[in-house]
Amino acid sequence: MGSLLQADFRRILKDKLLLVMGILAVVFALITPLLYVAIAYGIGDLGEEMISSMFTGKAQFFGSFSIGNNLGLIAPVLLAIALCKDFSFGTIRNKIIAGKSRSAIFLSLFITCSVTLIAVMLLHAFMGLGVSLIFFDYQPTEFTVSDFWYFLESLAFSLLVLLCISALLSWLCASMKNVGLVIVLYIAISFVLVMAGSIIQVAMSVLQLMDGYENWVSVMEFLNRINIGNSTLYIGTGTEYTLEDVLYLTLPTTTGILAFVGLGLWSFNKKDLK
Repeated sequence: MGSLLQADFRRILKDKLLLVMGILAVVFALITPLLYVAIAYGIGDLGEEMISSMFTGKAQFFGSFSIGNNLGLIAPVLLAIALCKDFSFGTIRNKIIAGKSRSAIFLSLFITCSVTLIAVMLLHAFMGLGVSLIFFDYQPTEFTVSDFWYFLESLAFSLLVLLCISALLSWLCASMKNVGLVIVLYIAISFVLVMAGSIIQVAMSVLQLMDGYENWVSVMEFLNRINIGNSTLYIGTGTEYTLEDVLYLTLPTTTGILAFVGLGLWSFNKKDLK
């Protein structure tokens, strides 16, 4: 397993797509806060109020992990292209011939995917936070020790979402016939998750204004909370987490990780490598 990981990480580090992901991480980290500044100051006095309340370093940091925009959508696609090269170039078959088990090969693929995606997204998030703090406060209130622990908890939940995305990508790469299909399916899945969250959120807002729809609102709230495409609405947006929050933020992602890794192992062990 160790030799597989070394080989996989060495190949990823040499791939120019990793450099592209790094450049995009820096570019988006610079552009997004500056865009918010331009919007805020472009609308006058109201913009100054928005700067102090809505536009914060905290919101910028945890919003960076969204899977539906900017780097959160592009990085997994580029990573899928890099990972699928092992299949198109026959590297996987050579590993099997060398005596490596298919399960070990897939787990190495998953670990490599997870570490790479997390590293790129953390670079993007922390750089974005650094730029944001030049113009915005971290949050409207004073930063305390409890805020620091809340930051670490929120970061852990965000990393769980990235692990779930990595498991999904690894399964798609190991089970699909070509990288084009992997990209199409990943974008389609991301789009459905994000759009479903947006539609449900709007429907909830409407139904909450009407009487007799409390049960429907509860069902929609549940669906929204378990949707990882909607995770940025609940991660890093408050000051503390209840036990219910922790369960909503850990059970769906953990289930997704185990399910996608299991599907990946099953499909890759049955895949015909020609």
